[in-house]
Amino acid sequence: MSVKVFVIVATFLGKSFGLPFDSNTSAIVRTELPDIHKPVTLGSTPYLPLLKFNDTVYYYGVILGGTAAQVELFCSYHNMQLVSIQTFEESQNLIAGLESFLQVTENMVFWTSGKKFGNSWRWESTGRPAHYTNWAKGEPNNSGGNETCIEVLFNSALKTLEWNDKNCEAVNYFICESRD
Repeated sequence: MSVKVFVIVATFLGKSFGLPFDSNTSAIVRTELPDIHKPVTLGSTPYLPLLKFNDTVYYYGVILGGTAAQVELFCSYHNMQLVSIQTFEESQNLIAGLESFLQVTENMVFWTSGKKFGNSWRWESTGRPAHYTNWAKGEPNNSGGNETCIEVLFNSALKTLEWNDKNCEAVNYFICESRD
């Protein structure tokens, strides 16, 4: 088993793309990113640091964000797909990666491949129903009538990943995965 390392060249315009959320209200707040997440300057070539748990390799997209469709393309370009959180254990592995691998100490929001199809939620990357769920209190609520994607809210204080339905055009960080 070998771990693939991918290289990307990214241009940033000195803007932060962080979208942490307020743990008191579960509302997304726009703030500056901590030093470890500062934008990359033109001419630098960051690599994709990958983390492996069991038979799955993950990439945490915390340098830049995008809409669900944009980050899905990013993952696809790198032969990966947006994460589909299929078990409690996988959720715990993702939390462990955020804490130990990335040493994240603030609340953050990430896209998954979860999408609403009719009245049910499915993982678009696998086509499977979302049997395991961890919706935040009061979710999914389809606020505004157009929340058809699943984002996960990492609460660094509580060490949880709670789910929220969100408009797919919102800009979030993301997690890609590649299953062996």
